[in-house]
Amino acid sequence: MRGTLAFLKKELIEHTRNYKLFIFFIVFAIIGILSPLSAKFLPELLESLMDENITIILQEPTHVDSWVQFFSNVNQMGLVVMILVFSPLMAREYEKGTLVHMVTKGLPRLSIYSAKLAMLYLSWTLFYWMSALITLGYTYYYFPDSSTEGLLLATVSMYIFGLMLLALLLLSAVILETTFAPLLAVGGFVGLLFLGELVPVIQEWSPLQLNSRNAQWLTGLEPGREIIQSFAVTGILTVFFIAAGAALFRKKAIN
Repeated sequence: MRGTLAFLKKELIEHTRNYKLFIFFIVFAIIGILSPLSAKFLPELLESLMDENITIILQEPTHVDSWVQFFSNVNQMGLVVMILVFSPLMAREYEKGTLVHMVTKGLPRLSIYSAKLAMLYLSWTLFYWMSALITLGYTYYYFPDSSTEGLLLATVSMYIFGLMLLALLLLSAVILETTFAPLLAVGGFVGLLFLGELVPVIQEWSPLQLNSRNAQWLTGLEPGREIIQSFAVTGILTVFFIAAGAALFRKKAIN
């Protein structure tokens, strides 16, 4: 435990010095501010840009639109940036040879792996929920009659989905020693999930439901059996990715 905390402290200092944590703060703060802002004023902006001879009918924006923007922005920007930044998480350690010195000095490999995983999860937890709280505050400001019905399930499901992807990223980084290979592995996995959506049986169990049905729960849709199945599959995959990464890292040859 002491070795894990020591290595985690080293990770925190390193990621602070190279501005990775600052990048996450900026990106997720922008998402939190921009999501309700765009939901509120985008219809007015579109109307002002349209030709006078063209008439478009836009519904009055609600708090649901704000959260739709939030989940979309987290998917398309937040998660992408975090996976991009953390993609070389292990590759640089392999290249510099720092792991060899630490292991030879007696630091358990499991402590190194646990610290890397903790760094990923701490970053995702801190900045995701920071962004969600900013969105919540601005949503209440722009839409005073906002409701929180379904909000907890919608935000938690996205959070759990992110934990799974980061566990896969670390597993890929352990196996593949290049900078961009883990990124491609995560992208390929997400691509397979989208292909699985074409098969009804797979769709009912797909983890992709955790980040694609968020808006539906905000509109009052009752979660069915399939969401429990998706949570179960996502949890199993997350545990598998973490355990497999730890087992492989313990046996991996470090040069």
